[in-house]
Amino acid sequence: MANSMKNKLFKIGKKFVGRGKKVFIIAEVGVNHEGNFEKCIKLLEKVKFSGADAVKLQTINPNYNYVRGTKSYKEFKDTDFSDEDYLKLKKFAKKLGLAFFSTPGSFSEVDRIAKLRFEAIKISSGLLTNYPLINYASKKGLPLIISTGMALKAEIKKALNSTGSNQNVAILKCTSLYPAPDKSLNISSIRELKRIFNTLVGYSDHTLDDLSCLSAVSNGAKIIEKHFTLNKNRKGKDHKISLEPQKFKDMVDKIRRIEIMMGENKIQPSNQELKNRRIFHRCLVAGNTIYKNEKFTSENLALKRLRPKQSGMKPEFYNRVLGKTSKKKIIKDSPIKLLHIK
Repeated sequence: MANSMKNKLFKIGKKFVGRGKKVFIIAEVGVNHEGNFEKCIKLLEKVKFSGADAVKLQTINPNYNYVRGTKSYKEFKDTDFSDEDYLKLKKFAKKLGLAFFSTPGSFSEVDRIAKLRFEAIKISSGLLTNYPLINYASKKGLPLIISTGMALKAEIKKALNSTGSNQNVAILKCTSLYPAPDKSLNISSIRELKRIFNTLVGYSDHTLDDLSCLSAVSNGAKIIEKHFTLNKNRKGKDHKISLEPQKFKDMVDKIRRIEIMMGENKIQPSNQELKNRRIFHRCLVAGNTIYKNEKFTSENLALKRLRPKQSGMKPEFYNRVLGKTSKKKIIKDSPIKLLHIK
């Protein structure tokens, strides 16, 4: 099955995505630039400030995608840029060190993205069942990121199979509600998606804050996509579910902290903890002064933390020492040594 052989590590632009790398964070600008080139430049500057790895737009001609008079048609009308402007935006993003890519809506827009040499193609949740489009996009040789909002398991499987020989594919857990309430998120399914589809998995968010993104990272998401705006009070559904630059930066900082906290998948104390073991662990000591030939009992033995540089027998030897006899006098609070025991 095609979806069982996808790479767990690949590059988008100069950024590595996946296994062993930091979470790849996408600022989803979408059409929050409202078709204004200068505003889009400002958004890119603020995305850089936020610490995101990539910026994503939506390259959608409403005439190819929506019936006239629909809400979507009105929202996407006059939001597209010319090829010349896209190339300027891509060049500016590269200067800022941001990966730059977009979501197409139709075959012609896939061609356009490929012609302009964007660094990846994003398939939105609404396009997940458009298997011919996914297959067409996959053949462009660009990394493919597929959101799975509204999708059934069988549909995700078909979408992944539609990617054919394209090995650089990731899927994003997503809830297609705007905003998405907490009870609809099912963040824990990120682990199940990884298990079932054996591919790179991330999370695309439509909530009002950053908590779900942080939870997704803790559940193994290697990509985070969050909507980005200069002013979340602007009209349009995407503005209200977006984070403004400082809030987005705060989210990125928290994600980077979580990555440090997650550490490695092994049970072992940290290096500093290993140093502290000698200080914090208890050892066998004389609870009272113990005299030569006196038996060790629960009344004259104690388990205490020692002074610096002292060492003694571990608590696991307590029951083995009980009932034995002391070879010499041991002053109260002195560590019990093997040489003290007959």
